[in-house]
Amino acid sequence: MNKTSLFPIKLILSNLICVFINHISFSQEQLDFGIIGGLNFSNVIGADVSGNNLRIGPHLGGYAEIPYKDNLGFRAELHLLSTKGTATGRFRSLYIDIPLLATYQLDNNFKLLAGIQPSVLLNAKVRDGSNRGTITRDIRTIDFGFIFGGWYQIDRNWSIGARIVPGILRVGADGNERTFNFNFQLSVGYLLPKNIFTKK
Repeated sequence: MNKTSLFPIKLILSNLICVFINHISFSQEQLDFGIIGGLNFSNVIGADVSGNNLRIGPHLGGYAEIPYKDNLGFRAELHLLSTKGTATGRFRSLYIDIPLLATYQLDNNFKLLAGIQPSVLLNAKVRDGSNRGTITRDIRTIDFGFIFGGWYQIDRNWSIGARIVPGILRVGADGNERTFNFNFQLSVGYLLPKNIFTKK
């Protein structure tokens, strides 16, 4: 990736870090950090494609979460690895995902998630037989989607979640084809100890 294509990554990450710092400054005891990982069941859908098959790949990253008031909260995630695409044509795209979520606690163990997800393309490839070709320049650098899902706390540390992420930006760089990323995620989360970043 060139310096121009890296600019959106730096801008988004800078804003995300600022949000974290602001929350930490007045609510460090309430801020939770965790690790998240799981499977993406992805596809490319739209008016200009049909009969595509799901592609299964991993996602891996971390999250920070803070309660707001009543049952509401805010959660920011950073998936450093998120594989998408479609099995049809053996198309694989690799992204950095940045889910920004509002949370609503239904009970002590289950919460609803809803929000937005900017994504930055790292690379894209297709395979024809034993040959694999890079098509990163043919795919839009920035993707954007909405998130709807749920999160269940199994015990103090472990949790599981499911969500759908329909993309709203056309996949192709030229924007001519009406094709969009669609992702269904199953995730496992591990809540880190609250004193992991302190000397206590």
